Amino acid sequence: MEKLKRSRLFNRLNSMSIRMSFVLYALFSLLIGIIICIFLISMVDRYRINLNYKYENMSTRYDIPENGSFTATYSNDQTKYTIFDTKGNEICKFNVDYQKERPVHEYVYPNHVSYIEVLPNFTSRDRLIDSALGSLNIAIIPIVLSISMICCVTFFIKKLSKPIKLLTNAYHKIEANDLDFALSYPLNDEMGKLCCAFEKMKDCLAKNNEIMLRQFAEQRRLNAAFSHDLRTPLTLLKGHASTLLSFIPKGLVSQEEIMEEISVMSKNVVRLEKYVNAMTNLYRLEEIEMPRQYIQFHSLINSLNETAEALCCDKRFTITSKNDDIALFINLDTVMQIYENLLSNSIRYAKNNITIGIEIQNNDLVISVSDDGCGFKISDIEKATLPFYKSSKEISTEHLGLGLNICKILSERHGGNIQISNNETGGACVTVRINYSES
Repeated sequence: MEKLKRSRLFNRLNSMSIRMSFVLYALFSLLIGIIICIFLISMVDRYRINLNYKYENMSTRYDIPENGSFTATYSNDQTKYTIFDTKGNEICKFNVDYQKERPVHEYVYPNHVSYIEVLPNFTSRDRLIDSALGSLNIAIIPIVLSISMICCVTFFIKKLSKPIKLLTNAYHKIEANDLDFALSYPLNDEMGKLCCAFEKMKDCLAKNNEIMLRQFAEQRRLNAAFSHDLRTPLTLLKGHASTLLSFIPKGLVSQEEIMEEISVMSKNVVRLEKYVNAMTNLYRLEEIEMPRQYIQFHSLINSLNETAEALCCDKRFTITSKNDDIALFINLDTVMQIYENLLSNSIRYAKNNITIGIEIQNNDLVISVSDDGCGFKISDIEKATLPFYKSSKEISTEHLGLGLNICKILSERHGGNIQISNNETGGACVTVRINYSES
């Protein structure tokens, strides 16, 4: 129970704001300063009293007769005392030299004898000590309280120096593009919240950098693939153009041969246009908005079935799905575009049958399309989603090799992913996961 109370107290102190912390530091320092002042003043007063006691037995006493009197005349640094008896006769006379304090005690009591006690003069050393201690008594309070407040500010700055140092080091690391670190500060005050916010900002920067690096690498691969695929039609165009430029002026080619050359060049121009349009569309996929809306699961199944009926003209297909009638929060156009690309790929390679599976797993809509074709080679599985990638069997075809790459980009932008594999019969199987939750 006691440990629990201490823990709660510690947590409250840690959660205290910087302003309240400074007030607490100041009050604590002031209390300690007052205690030290009281202690030092008491010590100095005790020493001064002991210094006076040293001369107590060395005092001179002058008795005044009963009903007698005395006079004291002050001049400069001396007092002249004269004692008289009852008849007014002078009994004695003495002078008292003044130091810092008056060294005379006058005791006058009614109805009995009174006296004057004169303390002895201090030695030069004791006079210096007494004077110094008197000055010290006056200076103790401002000096001690000033020191206590300086200590308060010092400890408070020391309390702030740790998070400031952490934030400074974190800034230098971020400036050096080093985001592989953790910023941890145990207290829950304003500096703790600032460190926490800085840590979140660093994590966001790390994620954004990772996305940018991935996009940059993807862009480089896309540019390389685009350049590679443009090389063939450009080479053909260059060759045919050189042929025409060389032989037409000499009249070595007939009109029919010229038309054949131009026809081949026209086909390659069309091919170039396809590549350019495909490249433009890929760039747009990274920028298009994907507004989501709710759609019932059974309505989606109907849309997928209608699309399959329209595309699978000479191929048989089967759709299997669970009867989960739930609302999906998705972008229907994106899902349909992914599905159409998967289905088109399967139609291209399937011999007779295409199998489509739709199910719900956690917060993902899972669509898998498989066929009874020759499937993917092991070397093609990892590269099948790259832009403009073609297997060795497709090199000479007009197929651009973008379908699976488009599915990959769209599924990832929709919070999912794509998986390439072969089914049990050896045919291709492509599975896409699409997040359908609001988060």
